[in-house]
Amino acid sequence: MLQFRKFVAKDWEDFKEIVKEAFSREGIQKEGFIGTLEDEGFIGGFINNKLIGYLRLLTHKEYGHLGQIAVTKLERGKGYGNILMKYALDFFESKGMKRLGLYVETNNQTAISLYEKFGLVKQFESWHYWINEEFYKQIEESSERIGNSELRILTASDFEIIIKAFPEVNKEELESHLNSEQIQGLTGVKSIPLGLFVNNELQIYGRFNPEFPGCRPFLVTETQYVDEFISNLVKYKKKNYIRLTFDRNRKLAEFFKERGYKLHNHMFVMEKKISND
Repeated sequence: MLQFRKFVAKDWEDFKEIVKEAFSREGIQKEGFIGTLEDEGFIGGFINNKLIGYLRLLTHKEYGHLGQIAVTKLERGKGYGNILMKYALDFFESKGMKRLGLYVETNNQTAISLYEKFGLVKQFESWHYWINEEFYKQIEESSERIGNSELRILTASDFEIIIKAFPEVNKEELESHLNSEQIQGLTGVKSIPLGLFVNNELQIYGRFNPEFPGCRPFLVTETQYVDEFISNLVKYKKKNYIRLTFDRNRKLAEFFKERGYKLHNHMFVMEKKISND
């Protein structure tokens, strides 16, 4: 029987392997894993102390985000995904969440079917683009700078400014991000809320993680401001490439496609209303 518990330091090697299997994910560091151990939503599923799967559950006011769910390859197809999802729903209900959301690859029908089984519904598309070192250097060297522009670190006092510019943003997540809640993840590095202002008007908001490196969310009013934002990241980034994850904005996706940037993930955002009656 699957037993759930919080991770401990000695679980690092097993955890690293399951993440590699499930996500081929770069950037996860042992320091980030250790720093996440106290998060109550960072949960492993074990049989005889052998790691079978895990969950990364994040709460933002009344919105619960299923950040990661994975089952080790050798144990897939045995119903453990259902058990993990049931645990996630129970967890979010116990925390008073009214909505549950997650990202899933558009071509991962197995996962989509699992989520639909638990009542989640596709809401909109999301794209994760990778701007490699070659393209990044081109932007830095050839882009024309925009006058009267400034990249600022944002705080809780900027909440209404961001909402005004981007009313579609997930407000619960945004409030947590601006208040420095749950920002340090498995990279071991805190994310930075950044805003590009042109003529003192917010044109881009991005929650930037220097180690990942990249932004989620990445919200843009017009594609003409993208190069200015990226060029200004030089003081924050630690690598010579950048990743950008954004929702709904098909115009931006086409802009990146035309430039030849790599589409790393094409996803659906799925959500479910949670009853707490």
